[in-house]
Amino acid sequence: MKGTNLGEFEEIVLLTIAALMEEAYSVAICDEIEKVTERKVKLSVVHAVLNRLDEKGYVKSHLGEPTK
Repeated sequence: MKGTNLGEFEEIVLLTIAALMEEAYSVAICDEIEKVTERKVKLSVVHAVLNRLDEKGYVKSHLGEPTK
């Protein structure tokens, strides 16, 4: 497991995942963070953070089926 220290945005993403639970898809995470923090969030940044959190062992991610 890589270093376990978390940055501020990583913590925000983790808290958002906990709040959204089963609905914690990357787009929903972006939308929720933007709503709560009133800051613009790029989807690519959330994907990068999710990858880092996966590498650190905080989350497990997988690709879902495409939305129709």
